[in-house]
Amino acid sequence: MADGSLARRYAKALVALAVEADALDAVGADLDRFARVMALDDGALRATLTDPSLTLAERKAVLDAVLGRLGLREVVGNFLRLVLDKGRMGAFDDMVRAYGELADERAGRVRAAVITARPIDEALRVAVRDALQGATGRTVLVRYEVDADIIGGMVARVGDVVYDASVAGRLEELSLALGAVGEA
Repeated sequence: MADGSLARRYAKALVALAVEADALDAVGADLDRFARVMALDDGALRATLTDPSLTLAERKAVLDAVLGRLGLREVVGNFLRLVLDKGRMGAFDDMVRAYGELADERAGRVRAAVITARPIDEALRVAVRDALQGATGRTVLVRYEVDADIIGGMVARVGDVVYDASVAGRLEELSLALGAVGEA
């Protein structure tokens, strides 16, 4: 695992460049696209770009070939070349994650995961998103998941905050309360 402060420094520099180019979200999309390519074929590209048995020139040639095919923004290509030159490609995923957090913060948005026991319709999705936006005072980008183990209701994770309105959560609270009564 890479040092989080290192990844954050690289991401902060890239955010500054992206803001200057008025391409904050576009740069994020390019980073995500490159990250998906790095993960293909069990991480073959990642393995190549971090392989110490290859010379830096060989790894640069591979990176340039991939960049030529992907057509990413110049700022992203230059960033990736710098990361490779500095021997930091192993920290790329942490940099992408830090970039996303910094970009969201700068744009006044937060990401949330909403878990329900079964899929919910669009009207309820909008109501949940609006309620989370009201609670946070920020734009909320919601990812919906289904987990039958929560039985009913929902669990929402917004950053480090968890809102548990699930049946499973209520049953656990009841069990803890009953256990406390039995001990008294």
